[in-house]
Amino acid sequence: MTLAITNALVLAGWEVEPREGVVLIEGERILAIAQGDDAAALAARAGERFDAGGAIVMPAFVNAHHHAYSNALRGTENAQPLELWALFTVAWGRALDGDLLRLAILLGAAEMLRGGVASVIDHSPQVRLHETAFAAHAESGMRVGYAPMLHDLHDHDLLGFTLPAPLRARIEGAGFPSHGFYADMIAALVAAAGGSSRVRILIGPNAPQRCSPELLTLWAGLRARHGLGVHTHLLETRAQAIQARRAWRDGIVAEMDRRGLLTPGLAVAHGVWASEAERALLAARGVVVVHNPSSNLMLGSGVMPYAGYAVHGATIALGSDSANTGGAADPFELMRLAMMLPRVHQDPVAGFKPSSVEVLRMATQGGARALGLGDQLGRIAPGQLADLAVIDLSDAAAIAMAPTRDVLVQHGGPARVRATMVGGRWAWRDGRILAFDESAVLAAFRDSAADLAHRAADECRIARAAACVFTPQLRALYAANAEIASPG
Repeated sequence: MTLAITNALVLAGWEVEPREGVVLIEGERILAIAQGDDAAALAARAGERFDAGGAIVMPAFVNAHHHAYSNALRGTENAQPLELWALFTVAWGRALDGDLLRLAILLGAAEMLRGGVASVIDHSPQVRLHETAFAAHAESGMRVGYAPMLHDLHDHDLLGFTLPAPLRARIEGAGFPSHGFYADMIAALVAAAGGSSRVRILIGPNAPQRCSPELLTLWAGLRARHGLGVHTHLLETRAQAIQARRAWRDGIVAEMDRRGLLTPGLAVAHGVWASEAERALLAARGVVVVHNPSSNLMLGSGVMPYAGYAVHGATIALGSDSANTGGAADPFELMRLAMMLPRVHQDPVAGFKPSSVEVLRMATQGGARALGLGDQLGRIAPGQLADLAVIDLSDAAAIAMAPTRDVLVQHGGPARVRATMVGGRWAWRDGRILAFDESAVLAAFRDSAADLAHRAADECRIARAAACVFTPQLRALYAANAEIASPG
């Protein structure tokens, strides 16, 4: 069956404004587009039609860095820097069972689909629940890069922080899974995915510094064995920049390159504290840098140096990170932040960058590259996967002299998304999530919330105690390394 989206303003290329036209879809891909006099003839070829009502039809957004478990943790601790905040999100995360992880994934899917987001990369620490997570992502209706985390080193050891033995034992818990577990998990997930383009498996090292030399070797081996992309954190905070300078004479990015880890197919989240040389090397190796402006601000990690990456031609994507740091998984908010933050340090006479078109590229094509689908996703063109968003700018808060790309970025929002399509199927339309029962998910989470808080109470008490011990040590680390005082 072919479907024609008619009466639409089609954003068929980033170099042009939306223009009246028709998009013809067959199966999971775009078959053809037509604008002007050819539109009616193309629409006549369809077995089914969807009237966009004059709304913009554009490539759906890609959330290129997200931790889906955190959708169950909204409203928890977010007033600490990452090194302290992590204690609390781990404490809460330990209270999640399979049922709650499923609900968290579906809550996030409902939010994102309503906002025009068709694809997400879930960088997931709940590796022992990987079967549940995979099934929930398949249920969500979204296109997903599922990247279960691999790590075997603790931040407090890397940073030289000390803890009383009983507190250390509680913080470290059951310890990390074995390398054999990680290898078997990836193999099982690859088999389960079966080459699907909708739920793809990525290798998800937590961060290179959190991996022992043996685990870095496993990272490279799994990538080669299964032909998978890789998703990891990189140089998110000042503390990480200090630790990297201590551990590697030429820096962590050069060490990754020496080990053959900087390859196309790698996406790194944050990159706030990368040096000029490191930014150039990441760009030269074809690595995608995922900008997370809202969580970087919330945790006080800094502002990613956009110009420092752009000058080297780096591909940049956008991510919302954790719901308990970055807030809403709202692509419009992320685009506006990404566009505005660099302006603080730019010459207004010379002109501001990035433009609205550039942040639209980040939120679509950049994310598609991070997902490993850069040649199949992020544009409206024949042969591309039909992941589309229908956005109505006709209400009082968005109507303008013309529905341009600038208006879309500056005045768009989730409330203006009429429909979201994933692989030729509507996942959000007519005010309803069509892939799963959103009402049932909300009801189940409400029923579980009190029990979650109860189960996490003791772990959160331990996290508070550890934070009190770590705080003066983090302060001393910064005081002793005052020369590392700004990103880049």
